[in-house]
Amino acid sequence: MSDGTSFRKILVAVDGSDVSMRAMSHAVRMAKEEGSELYAVHVVPSPPFEYQGEVADYFDQARSSAARWMKGIEGEAARRNLSVRTEVIVGASSVVDTIVGYADTISADLIVTGTRGRTPSTHVQVGSVAIGLVQAARCPILVVR
Repeated sequence: MSDGTSFRKILVAVDGSDVSMRAMSHAVRMAKEEGSELYAVHVVPSPPFEYQGEVADYFDQARSSAARWMKGIEGEAARRNLSVRTEVIVGASSVVDTIVGYADTISADLIVTGTRGRTPSTHVQVGSVAIGLVQAARCPILVVR
């Protein structure tokens, strides 16, 4: 960056939505430009209380979807000769707290996320996870549209 700031470790939070994939592309580009370590995380929350299906099936489907997204991230990083460490965290009670905790564990210098995730809403411009990260993270946040 032009002001002398550098991001040694960049964490991108993904959920498979189009906007999170755009956030991932930004994170990959920035990591390459900055010479940063790149991490990608997807957090699978515990199923909602009213969930009627088998919990094991819920988690299996979530892991399967996340594996596809992570392969896409790994492919985009590889095209730029960049490695990425991916992680899927399953059964979280709070997506925001889990991402913040992961960022703290790896000493992330930047978290990249999308404006809103997989929950469809035309009225919400910035999703609850993005807002929560902005409020709770101890490092800078880049929110991508």
